[in-house]
Amino acid sequence: MNSSWNRIGGKLAAAGGLAGLAAAAGAVPVFAGNTNFLNGGGPPVNTIDMIWTVFLICSSVVLVGVGGAILYAAIHFRRRSPDEMPKQIHGNNRVELAWTIGPLVVLVGLFVLNAVNVGYLRHGPSPASPAARQEVHIKVVGRQFYWTFYYPNGKYSLRTLEIPVNVPIELSTESMDVIHGFWVPQLGAKIDALPGIVNHAFLEGSRLGTFGGQCYEFCGVGHDQMLITVKVVSMDQYQRYIQHLTT
Repeated sequence: MNSSWNRIGGKLAAAGGLAGLAAAAGAVPVFAGNTNFLNGGGPPVNTIDMIWTVFLICSSVVLVGVGGAILYAAIHFRRRSPDEMPKQIHGNNRVELAWTIGPLVVLVGLFVLNAVNVGYLRHGPSPASPAARQEVHIKVVGRQFYWTFYYPNGKYSLRTLEIPVNVPIELSTESMDVIHGFWVPQLGAKIDALPGIVNHAFLEGSRLGTFGGQCYEFCGVGHDQMLITVKVVSMDQYQRYIQHLTT
């Protein structure tokens, strides 16, 4: 009798587990596709990828160097007999100088790399550059649970933003309700959209295509559906597109 009940209980537990997995699968949020930031679609994210790669290489060298030194020391200087006295080392000025100056040079170099690029990533090209003179200003407004994009001619689109290729886009972001987050990983823009506060971001597409993004701040029950679609098109197509939008 006990074995029968055990079998019945096992079947019920399995059925419950499958039902739980099905429910969990149904609750999985819908993420925007094509969001690999290592496959950049424009200069801002290419710059971010370059900085990320430099940091990765430096940290990997440090990991291998420090880990290798620890492993070498553990093996080479191990005690070989219970009564062996380890060799006493009282310091090496050259080694100490090297491991002080070496990391300092690396850290200063990484700091300079960030400092040189942070202004561009935050504000776009220098105002004195030709690229800055053709900037397009677009207002981004977040609402539960969609985005509205207002173009320079006063017209707007919902959820999908079209921008001209090879043209810097200055975004001003705000929210009509709660905190939202605007992010298109392949184009580089990541900025909060806040109620009552206007923030600014910069993105640019250097190749034609469609790029996905998503709100990155949990903003309510429809957060997973608050997707972003950015289409990078030719200037002619962009001009035609905004002329046929709703005012």
